[in-house]
Amino acid sequence: MKSLARYPFDALRDTAALISDARERGWRTALATVMKPEARGSWQFTKYLAIGGTSVFVFFAACALFRWIAMKLGASYDEHRLLWNLVEIAVGFIPTNAFTYETNRRWVFVAGRHAPRKEFALFTAAAAASFVAGQSAAWYLITYSHANDFWVKLGVIAVSTLANFVFRKLVVFHS
Repeated sequence: MKSLARYPFDALRDTAALISDARERGWRTALATVMKPEARGSWQFTKYLAIGGTSVFVFFAACALFRWIAMKLGASYDEHRLLWNLVEIAVGFIPTNAFTYETNRRWVFVAGRHAPRKEFALFTAAAAASFVAGQSAAWYLITYSHANDFWVKLGVIAVSTLANFVFRKLVVFHS
């Protein structure tokens, strides 16, 4: 995707245009244009990354809540680290996917290219495919690199982010 390779340059150009527009029409008007789903591609990707960053907090919160409940119920993370991490990631996937879908359709991509149920199904299919890739990354990191659980989860996030953006941009919310 040549547009992703050009992203840093496009983002700088669009930021300069935003500042210029803000000086002419005011920040509120300039930012309102950027926040629309129809905004330029670099703004779409920037918003996607910002929402993705927020989704990371949702994911970590869901994982932490699950771990806390599992530990209260007597789960032994030390004995079955791989199993419990994979289950924890699976549990964290559910609220994160719902949050990400809703925020992406409101602020990043133009919704309505498909019927709402089909759109959510495609969005979830993309997330499920990246989930499998992320679980594979988690398995590899735990088995071979002995990375701690925080870095394992960040690896899962890194593996899925770009693949999700491309699939969602081209298939789910194609324009």
